[in-house]
Amino acid sequence: MEIINKKISENYNILITSHVRPDGDALGSEAAMYHLLKRIKKNPQIYNASPLPWEFGFLNENKIFHHYNRAKDKKSLSEFDLAIVLDVGSFSRLGELGDDLKESGISVICLDHHPIRSHEFDYEVVDTRAAATCSLIYELIMETNPHLMNLDIANAIWVGIMTDTGSFRFENTTPKTMKIAARLLDFGVTPGALYRHIYENKLPEQMLLLGMVLQNVKYACDGQLAWFFITQEMARKAGAKIEEVDGYTDFVRTTYGVEVAIMFLEREKKNIRLNFRSKGNVVLNEIAGKHDGGGHAFASGATIFDTIEEAEKLIIPEAQQEIKDWQAGKGKYAKSKD
Repeated sequence: MEIINKKISENYNILITSHVRPDGDALGSEAAMYHLLKRIKKNPQIYNASPLPWEFGFLNENKIFHHYNRAKDKKSLSEFDLAIVLDVGSFSRLGELGDDLKESGISVICLDHHPIRSHEFDYEVVDTRAAATCSLIYELIMETNPHLMNLDIANAIWVGIMTDTGSFRFENTTPKTMKIAARLLDFGVTPGALYRHIYENKLPEQMLLLGMVLQNVKYACDGQLAWFFITQEMARKAGAKIEEVDGYTDFVRTTYGVEVAIMFLEREKKNIRLNFRSKGNVVLNEIAGKHDGGGHAFASGATIFDTIEEAEKLIIPEAQQEIKDWQAGKGKYAKSKD
């Protein structure tokens, strides 16, 4: 943290970014860092390779999020003194911006809590025990100058922690997590309002697409494995954007008896996004890692550049084997509990 503080203090124009298809922790981390840097009189800008998801629009009240356009924005990278990458462990997960940032030669700081990493960045602060990357930003503030905390920063940190802990339901919710949450409440965070912004703000098209999904869920391993497809044709019929599927895998996982849920999202005919979710017994990030993905033990993702049918043939047997290993007491998590 001392090195991070030193690098920030030495530079003025600072780029902030995170992974493609950003989630709540990525966006919350970016917003928190942006407001923190503004408080210390820096000139931060947020560039993301993906557009801001609809439900997180409330974080963009002052238009702080910029959707990176290579043709228009690549030249501007030379104006930055420093880049801060949040909630991701490799340049490849930054989309086109990652390639351009790597080429620019700008020094890059990374704050993250994911276990699978490329170690490509100049400076890294990684804590896999942290509930969210936003927790690390909270610690950065508390260790340097607690008086810098304000409601904008607190709201953004809450968003990251709330979304990455499943509203404080997942196994990564620790006493430390709850202590941070309690402190954020002291700064005026209103949990109900933030929850409604994100989880009770679905578009009718998203609900129609979810209905299609729920009619076509497949099961195996005596109902312990559930998976579903979202094709471009399904999204077209629902009138929904193909990327508007946040939370679908978590919803299917809530089915009685299901230990593992997997989404196969057809972004293009041979570009299938995989989303893995476990209830906390079956480790899944090793499957993701085999396919150039990664994430947490019980929540991870990957991409397969083949048809959705071929992706199913490849992934489902691997998931079935992980469940069998868990049942036999051979799984990674089973061993770690002994």
